[in-house]
Amino acid sequence: MKRAIILFWHGLTGILTGIANWITVVLGMKDNSKYGKLLRRIVGTCFTLFVILCTVAATCSFFETLCNRYDITFADTPKEVYTQYLSRNATFCRDSYYEKGYVIDRNDNKTLKNIQWIAKPLGNDSLICYSDGKRRGYFNMFTGKAAIKPRYDHAWIFSDGLASVDDNGWIKFIDPAGKVIIDNHQPYIPGMEGYVFHNGFCVVHNERRDKVGLIDLTGKWILEPQYFSIQQYGTLLIVNNGIEETVMDTKLNTIIPYAKASYWIYDDIIFSTMQDHTMRQYDLQGNLINDFYISHVEKITYPTNELRYGTTKNYDDNGKIISETEDNEPTNMQAIARCMCYQAEQGWYGLMSPDGRIITPPSYSTITAVGADLYLCESQNDYGVLLNGKGERVK
Repeated sequence: MKRAIILFWHGLTGILTGIANWITVVLGMKDNSKYGKLLRRIVGTCFTLFVILCTVAATCSFFETLCNRYDITFADTPKEVYTQYLSRNATFCRDSYYEKGYVIDRNDNKTLKNIQWIAKPLGNDSLICYSDGKRRGYFNMFTGKAAIKPRYDHAWIFSDGLASVDDNGWIKFIDPAGKVIIDNHQPYIPGMEGYVFHNGFCVVHNERRDKVGLIDLTGKWILEPQYFSIQQYGTLLIVNNGIEETVMDTKLNTIIPYAKASYWIYDDIIFSTMQDHTMRQYDLQGNLINDFYISHVEKITYPTNELRYGTTKNYDDNGKIISETEDNEPTNMQAIARCMCYQAEQGWYGLMSPDGRIITPPSYSTITAVGADLYLCESQNDYGVLLNGKGERVK
């Protein structure tokens, strides 16, 4: 072994010497020149250091690959591990944000590796959707073991006992065993959201990909795919036919009839925004509880002719005031206008009297007081009108 190392070193130094000699010839220096030997030593030393660095880098890369492949760790090397609790017997871990994760059981044994991301199921379903970076599959959140190995280009979470998958460009619904339960020959649309059951129903598009409908757990169409959009909120559906919207329950009973309005549900209240930017509130049974909902009211100020010099406070590093400097230019004093500004739909305002009466509908994008009882009301097309406190136009 010693002899082999000596022979290798002599061979390496011989190669380096030859390279140094070649460089001296290229640079026009002869072997017996004044700087020839020095140049050869410098070149040889630099090249030797380069070879050593390359060897060290290759060795480190080899051992890193070996450690990652066979899970070799060192006790004196602390790691900051990111964890996500899944169940008593399964935890998802990631050694760093940029590395792929893995699942361990309660005994710290790795049950699944090479995981890029996970998505937990809804309700009482137990299979978690995960990706290995190329394909998607499912593993059991209670055992941490793979239930359906990654074989789908796209897959969605389990809900109501079913999950949708992209099987060669077609959307199909499978059970926890991977068996296809629903296959309605629906093509996959890149970027299309949904394909998840809620309360026994799922929004699915038609074959032309321009309308949506609703299917049940057997794949039967409950609402034919002839609607612009269908939104699910618990046991209620908001259905848009492209012109009007309606609210119905999952038994297809009408809660609020079709109207030219936009509906959404928040905190057990149905909100509606009408075409004139007014808003209404209904309970979950469709009973009107507020026919003119106001989201915000504020007072309006206007500049007066009275001028005042302001001051600028100066602070030290501890946040204490050390001095005050008077401004060079005076500013107009502000006063409160007689009427107030209210907001109905977000971004749409109207005038309100001091006693809370509605003076104008919420038809303006901005309202600015220019006097004690004079208001500049502008719409979104920058068209403005001057109104007095009675809502009358001032010419």
